Amino acid sequence: MFFFACLNVFGQQETFTGLVFDKDTKQRLARVRISNLRSQETIYNNSKGEFSLVARKGDLLLARLENYRSDTVKVGNQGVIIFYLKRLAIPLPQVTVKDSLLSAKERYEQAKKAFNQAVRLGNNQDLLAIGQSGGVGLSIDAIWSAFSKEGKNARRLMEVMERDYQNNMIDQIFNKTLVQRITGLKGDRLLIFMLNYRPTYDFVMKANDYVLASYIKMAYQKFMLSADAQDLSDLKPIGE
Repeated sequence: MFFFACLNVFGQQETFTGLVFDKDTKQRLARVRISNLRSQETIYNNSKGEFSLVARKGDLLLARLENYRSDTVKVGNQGVIIFYLKRLAIPLPQVTVKDSLLSAKERYEQAKKAFNQAVRLGNNQDLLAIGQSGGVGLSIDAIWSAFSKEGKNARRLMEVMERDYQNNMIDQIFNKTLVQRITGLKGDRLLIFMLNYRPTYDFVMKANDYVLASYIKMAYQKFMLSADAQDLSDLKPIGE
């Protein structure tokens, strides 16, 4: 009787085939781990999403894949076992992020390249040109720059670019992070302090870290004495 019972049990086992799909995209999924929870047999499906596994009716099969929610299927009379796995997170396309916080110097150089013709017209410092033979003569570009309408407009543009560059350099050195760390100011009070005690370009370019920190501390002391005023500072930058 035991022998025939064993034959009956083993006779119920079959080889079942199946497929694994992404529930949302309906694309086939590969390298999915599929386990028979009764027999503890585990296999992986192939690159086409297909698999075959020995089981018997009533067995519970478990499919697992990283970044997907596991799914179970009970073996029954189905001809093909189908798993639909739900992704845990929505996949995002790969994005290459570039640093948009260019330094003041880099922004200035980019602006000069963008307006290279205007810069050429605006540069009227050298009225004398030296030829290939070593002779000296008047530079036609320099004369045109000095007297033409285009040259004047180009010089105005260069002045704007230079002013923007200097302001960007001040912002880069005399920044909120530094001032807040030294003074402890936040919010509107930090902005008012920085507007009223903004140093000059010449000062920030000459000052080292110690001198700049000393200036901020001195300005902060004066700021605290007249914190309710709108125009808070007549303090001159160190070295000016």
